[in-house]
Amino acid sequence: MSDDFRQKFKIFSERMISISTRCNNEEATKLFLVLPLINFLGYDTMNPDEVCPEHNADFSDKYKNRVDFAILKEGAPVIAIECKSLGSELKDDRGQLRSYFNAAPTVKMGVITDGMVYEFYADSDEPNMMDSNAFLSFDLHDIAKGKIEDSVVDGLKSLQKSNFDPENIGAEAKRKLIFQNLVQKIEELAKEPSDAFVRLLLQGIGLSNIRSKAMADYITLTKSAFGEFINLRILQRLDLPAKDKEADKPLVAADVSKTENDDNKEQEIIPSETEMEVFEYTKKRLAFLSDTDELFSAIDSIEFKDYKGKFVVFYGKERAGRLFDLYESKEVKYKFDFGEAAGGEIITNTLSDIDTALINTFKERVADILPNGRKKK
Repeated sequence: MSDDFRQKFKIFSERMISISTRCNNEEATKLFLVLPLINFLGYDTMNPDEVCPEHNADFSDKYKNRVDFAILKEGAPVIAIECKSLGSELKDDRGQLRSYFNAAPTVKMGVITDGMVYEFYADSDEPNMMDSNAFLSFDLHDIAKGKIEDSVVDGLKSLQKSNFDPENIGAEAKRKLIFQNLVQKIEELAKEPSDAFVRLLLQGIGLSNIRSKAMADYITLTKSAFGEFINLRILQRLDLPAKDKEADKPLVAADVSKTENDDNKEQEIIPSETEMEVFEYTKKRLAFLSDTDELFSAIDSIEFKDYKGKFVVFYGKERAGRLFDLYESKEVKYKFDFGEAAGGEIITNTLSDIDTALINTFKERVADILPNGRKKK
């Protein structure tokens, strides 16, 4: 059902963009862009008892301004819609929308739009006091391109006539605002994880007493883990099987905790951000380049081994299944060695330059050995 609504919303957005060039004033914006969206949500735009233009009947005498459209329920306005000419800045008129909340006790949601960009507000903190932040917003240009977040789909469906509940919209808006803040915070932590956050994650996987000098490496590892998590979600959205199971265990080796607690042992080499980027690229790219089920399944058996100055990526077994070595270099970002048979060194700043050597080498390894590293008979 969600996918059906998503597709209908995309088609609707494409239609609105196709006629938006003819909307050169506010009235045309209302007629050709805003009313169709109201109708798309299931409200009868031909019924003035449900969608009333220029409504002011239930506002106090103090406020004489009229709202462009009011959606009514049992004769009382519950949604106020303020329209601006296509391309207008919306932020300058949020104060006018706020006044409708103050003046009309029955209004539970306010919308401000230029016909393309929509912002939805509620009174989640105090009754009839419009929130300063929109709990839902979208641009039809993005929707037409297929950039439709799940939160937008769910939010818009809750505003359909058959689903809209004025009494609960404040609580729902509060939940969505908290959700937005959480997403923003997670994005910040993914880009720059704090020491406290990284220590909390490490404690969750059984590592404690982390020394301060090791934190820089663990922060880099956490950023790579966030990147891998996001990549897995993308693969799932593309309906591709996730490839990172046991093969990724070298990210946190079994004896890390022992290393932390034993100063007499050499500290384990932790992959750099660039090395993990290359490893993740290798698996994702091979998922697209592989043209047989055997190759696609073999990606599960790709692993890595990190040495000082050298990062080895292999299939099944390190020596027999070696795909390439990645070396540290000050001159360029990536310095690969695929071996003489596969073209030798590739020195580049662009990962896509290794695609041909990568898929050819991978095919040779899969043809020669099994996932456990043994030679095929």
